[in-house]
Amino acid sequence: MYGMDYQKAFDRVPHSWIIKSVELIGINNRVISFTKKVMSYWRTSTRLHTENKLIQTEDIKIQCGIFQGDSLSPLLFCICLIPLTEQLNGLNTGYEEHTTKTKISHLL
Repeated sequence: MYGMDYQKAFDRVPHSWIIKSVELIGINNRVISFTKKVMSYWRTSTRLHTENKLIQTEDIKIQCGIFQGDSLSPLLFCICLIPLTEQLNGLNTGYEEHTTKTKISHLL
């Protein structure tokens, strides 16, 4: 069976694409504003425990990737795939396997 490789996919979705995707599928503007606001708070830091002390970075703003562990993240990831899937379906291409042509849309 063929499929898409989603390894590290959550880490690679630019926030600009998340917002563009929710706009493209017609999500309510209030939800879009909420999503932008929530993503603006996504931060991380790095901590290093040594024998003598703790070294910690300042907060680092997360600008790419979907926050794992957030209940909204799987939905946002699926929404990001919708415009891409529509573009692939519009190409009307596929692959051939044993003389049977299968559309790409059947893979997604």
